[in-house]
Amino acid sequence: MSTYEDLSASGYDEKVLAAYVEGKISAAEAISSLKLSRTHFYRLAQRYRELGAPGLVNRKYGIRNRATPAARRDQIMALVEEKYSDFGPTLAAEKLLEVHGIKISNETLRNWMKDAGLWKERRDRSPRVFQMREPRQRLGELVQVDGSYHKWFEKRGPETCLLVFIDDATSRIMHLSFVQQETSFNYMFALKQYIHQHGAPEALFSDRFTVFRSAKPDKHGEYRPTQFSTACASLGIQVICAKTPQAKGRVERVNRTLQDRLIKELRLRNIGTIQEATTYLPEYIAAHNARFARPPALPNNAHRALPEGQTDNLLVFTSPRKVFKDLSVSYNRMKLIIDPSRENQNIIGKFVLVVVNLQGKIRIFDDEREVDFRIFDRIRRIGEAPVVQAKRLDAALALGKIIQEQQPHHFQRPKVLPVSNREFQHPDDPTSVRLRNAPDEVRKQYRRRPRPILHTIPILVCKDEFAKHMAEFDNNSSSDI
Repeated sequence: MSTYEDLSASGYDEKVLAAYVEGKISAAEAISSLKLSRTHFYRLAQRYRELGAPGLVNRKYGIRNRATPAARRDQIMALVEEKYSDFGPTLAAEKLLEVHGIKISNETLRNWMKDAGLWKERRDRSPRVFQMREPRQRLGELVQVDGSYHKWFEKRGPETCLLVFIDDATSRIMHLSFVQQETSFNYMFALKQYIHQHGAPEALFSDRFTVFRSAKPDKHGEYRPTQFSTACASLGIQVICAKTPQAKGRVERVNRTLQDRLIKELRLRNIGTIQEATTYLPEYIAAHNARFARPPALPNNAHRALPEGQTDNLLVFTSPRKVFKDLSVSYNRMKLIIDPSRENQNIIGKFVLVVVNLQGKIRIFDDEREVDFRIFDRIRRIGEAPVVQAKRLDAALALGKIIQEQQPHHFQRPKVLPVSNREFQHPDDPTSVRLRNAPDEVRKQYRRRPRPILHTIPILVCKDEFAKHMAEFDNNSSSDI
């Protein structure tokens, strides 16, 4: 540090000290200019006479009292490069402490990994480039699918999901379907409608949602196919999962267009329910395709016609279940009692395949042989409902609200009236109506009397609204099969 600029960084003015040493200014003037104590000024002046400008540098400069020794840093970084080279600094620090007992701060490890080239800040990373992909050449060769949650009915109805099927070769909207949740059942039902209208496409291009791809491996480390992908494979339809939203940009751009144009069309027609919107969708699809669709590069159609009834037999939910000693199978909170024939007794302890189609019909197969059975019991109690996903929460809450409105608050009600005066307000009890305005002396004679009406739990009355929500909840529950 020999220049004046370097000295100014250390806080001392070399020119003032040089002027004092050369006798150009007095000590009092130098002390006043530098704003130092008298003792410290004379100490700096003496150091300047002996060493010159380098003597003005703080002697503790460069000494790091808490610095990690170089050998330990090299040991830690060698371990990080060997096992945690693709980890973030925070996760790598957690694993060093958890697995190896090495405690180090996240920021310290972040700086070390940056110096070693193992980590780059997000702002320093090179942006990913997504170039346009050539569309397929035939209609039905590749169909992009996606679910878009939005306030499609604005304030006129609840938030719903729109399932979109768009052809990659022509950008035509092939199918639209309003549903409450993005589930396997709803995708299967929409695919069934698609196949009946256009035929089976060669491939579906989707995101990595759990309907199309398993999120977690099994105990053997393998990713099992989902119910939807298994059904598509049986129909000869390939399911391709995109790794980024940009890869399926056509359906994403269509979603953005629909969230602008379709919402306004629904508003102009004052549509606020899924049923009304489903009736209008064919009209909108025709108008949209007339404006935005383009002809394919090749004229031949890649859709395949399937035999009648094949979709009903192949678009199903399958689940292996073990046969107990009493020839019963547990499935979806039900007991399926298998016919006790001699042939069926041989399958005790083995696994059979429970198959449920989109209409809810249950069938049991032992290899390729269908097994006769009967349903023994089914419990529908809201307290025993399974854990639902966030996308199905609205339907589950709607079902629970209707059940709570139909059945009493307590599972068992007493057979006699309690002492509370509120029991005299029951409109269906003639005695309560008659004693509604009676004095307390008269009411005391009728307390603890037998309950004539509400002595048992009333049976749930399946009204239209209750039946509708129950059917929707059961259909959506089949996505967890």
